[in-house]
Amino acid sequence: MKPAPVAELIELGRKLSPGQRREWLNYGRYLSAQEGKPAVVEEDGDTAWERILADAKHRPKLAALAAKALAEHRAGKTTRLIRS
Repeated sequence: MKPAPVAELIELGRKLSPGQRREWLNYGRYLSAQEGKPAVVEEDGDTAWERILADAKHRPKLAALAAKALAEHRAGKTTRLIRS
């Protein structure tokens, strides 16, 4: 179980738009730097995706997106992007 302040911060973060989350994260980094603590290094997109896909944790939104993409492909609604 997460400590109450951590759970509260996570819940608040879910209510913010992506832009607001970025601002909030940058503010947190600023505060961390003021205390002399190093800020967390942000992953690049590819690294983040590889970490997420390698994790066995069930991700309902990702699974739904994959199922929808596969259904569209099977229905012939996709276009080949790379010519072989």
